[in-house]
Amino acid sequence: MTAKLEFERVSKRFGNRMVADDISFTVDQGEFFVILGPSGEGKSTLLRMIAGIEPVDAGTIRIDGRDVTDLAPHLRNVAMVFQNYALYPNMTVYQNIAFPLKMKFFSREEIEPKVRDVAKTLGITEILDRRVHQISGGQQQRVALARAIVRSPSIFLLDEPLSNLDARVRFGARAELKKIQRDLGQTFLFVTHDQKEAESLSDRTGVLHLGRFEQIGAFHEIYERPLSRWVGDFVGDFPMNFLPEASGDGELGFRTEWIEVGDGPYSAVVEVAERQGDVVSLLCRGPAGRRVFMTALQRPAVGETVHFRLRQSLHFAADGRLMDGGSLPSPPGPLSRGVP
Repeated sequence: MTAKLEFERVSKRFGNRMVADDISFTVDQGEFFVILGPSGEGKSTLLRMIAGIEPVDAGTIRIDGRDVTDLAPHLRNVAMVFQNYALYPNMTVYQNIAFPLKMKFFSREEIEPKVRDVAKTLGITEILDRRVHQISGGQQQRVALARAIVRSPSIFLLDEPLSNLDARVRFGARAELKKIQRDLGQTFLFVTHDQKEAESLSDRTGVLHLGRFEQIGAFHEIYERPLSRWVGDFVGDFPMNFLPEASGDGELGFRTEWIEVGDGPYSAVVEVAERQGDVVSLLCRGPAGRRVFMTALQRPAVGETVHFRLRQSLHFAADGRLMDGGSLPSPPGPLSRGVP
């Protein structure tokens, strides 16, 4: 596949804080790439460097094989969709979408069909004459996307555009956004701290931590085989469980759904038990005082000891890095993970 975006040894520092530490990665043509990480890890800074809003301290950024590291933002042909959508409240939906074309001195005859076409694609034709304050959050998201699409950019940069939507609207918006990206066949680079967004939207996910990508890959691969203890703990509805190896050399890491509750060589004391649908989520205190998340069909009493065995586990070295791939299960469905 052709690389649409390339980072080559890019670094960025704010004072003593390194937000991009010698980062190299590529995003392919037509790929939906998600940058996932906790707040404050520099995810939005990466987007701003791609857009040219934030200069890099070192390294090279290429778009379509062209070095854009020192190009002004308006010469990079990228479109950025912000968290708050940045729509103009004094304009109609039509005027918001048409605005970037007007700034490039397109004629009215050229603007009209472009705006109508993109509005039809996104299903917002009926609201073109409304003001921004007269439409819903989901509609505002589509207007912001339409304003980006109408410019025919080389790449779309999306900075947590779903975070202001309530949970019910966000669920539908994720599916809609993925469909739009597939229909357009365009390259989307999407920043989020929300793992559900990364799981449902991404072709690949890059997990950012301390200025570096801890891991890049398909989301289910990252979930099933985290390359570091930190990724295992961060990714997933439940954090990965860790117990010390019997040899004292490193740790065993295992997901909640890899546990069989009942007879087994391990025991843990129940501290919290919450029923969620057909299963009970348990927070237990396990061997060596370690926290263990597990699920059960029956609800044990707080303070009760439960026994369990592991269907599989991963082995992590003392420095937190994965030592081997272990025996991996098939990708779990959402029900098998539970919702904490």
